[in-house]
Amino acid sequence: MTIVNQKHLVYLGKVEDNLGVTLRDALEYIRWERHINKKTRVFVKPNFTFPRYTEGITTNPELLRHLLKFLRDKAGTVIVGESDGGNHSFTADEAFAGHGMYDICQETGAQLVNLSTLPATDVEATVLGKKIKVQLPKMLLEEVDCFISVPVLKVHVMTTVTLSLKNSWGCVPDTMRGMHHQDLPYKLALIAKMVKPRIVVIDGTYALNNHGPMYGDPVKMDLVIASDNTVAADALGTRIMGFNPRKIPQLKIAGAVGLGSAELSDMEVSQDWQPYQRQFYIEKTIIDRLSSILFNSDTMAKLVFDSPLTPPIYKVVGFLRSASEKELASQLSRKNKIGPY
Repeated sequence: MTIVNQKHLVYLGKVEDNLGVTLRDALEYIRWERHINKKTRVFVKPNFTFPRYTEGITTNPELLRHLLKFLRDKAGTVIVGESDGGNHSFTADEAFAGHGMYDICQETGAQLVNLSTLPATDVEATVLGKKIKVQLPKMLLEEVDCFISVPVLKVHVMTTVTLSLKNSWGCVPDTMRGMHHQDLPYKLALIAKMVKPRIVVIDGTYALNNHGPMYGDPVKMDLVIASDNTVAADALGTRIMGFNPRKIPQLKIAGAVGLGSAELSDMEVSQDWQPYQRQFYIEKTIIDRLSSILFNSDTMAKLVFDSPLTPPIYKVVGFLRSASEKELASQLSRKNKIGPY
């Protein structure tokens, strides 16, 4: 008997007049009903990396409204969750309010959960020879049947792209998770292995160019990308932004541990993606270049974020920030708390 490997289903669609129609077509194409029935407990993870909706930076609330309406009729329980912003910059509850999620969830019957308030546990494993540890809410490990990731199509100054794999980093409930970026691609693979994303819907209504994840140049794309596989979804999103998936560490590691394939030959894409491709780029600031050290060393991150040297370091950082970084700090109104990122 010959075993045929099933290809990852990937939908790419242009939003014409109705976002809900495009999303419905996307979900039907990837055969989402395989993963959901009236007994299913669904968890939806948006990207709320800013306390209010900002085009290209956070997940479009209207897309979430449509998704939650569809889930209301199919699933048993639907939960939307996010953790507090990094380094005490804002709470998940503030982000819920800033995205209108209290009204949306009341309308659709979904529950809202601040992951930073839930009991959590450390998960340890060896990933491609590296010993890795991440903290995750017990609810995601024990009470969820179907994990749905709803990231934004955007670049990230440290990881090149931030899509569904990187979106899962927001499941780590510790607001000081910025002190634990060392070996991040391996940690993202472990998180994906544990939470098992069944459905990915990438919000490409607006994409983000130039910097990311918290500021940059929004680009109106009017796209929805969906898949039944987290690696395939991210790989197509990466290509749409003009980057090579084979050069993205989190995609390479996730593929190597068997979480999916980034190769087009392993995907069944709904249409030709090339007409939608743009060439995005990343422009790093002085703070970004210094912060790259923290991304590769938890020891250095602790020194900067949580040591007697933290206050004077933050003062120096304040002087070195670019105009965009100063504007971001001003918008968050916590100039002494966001630090390097």
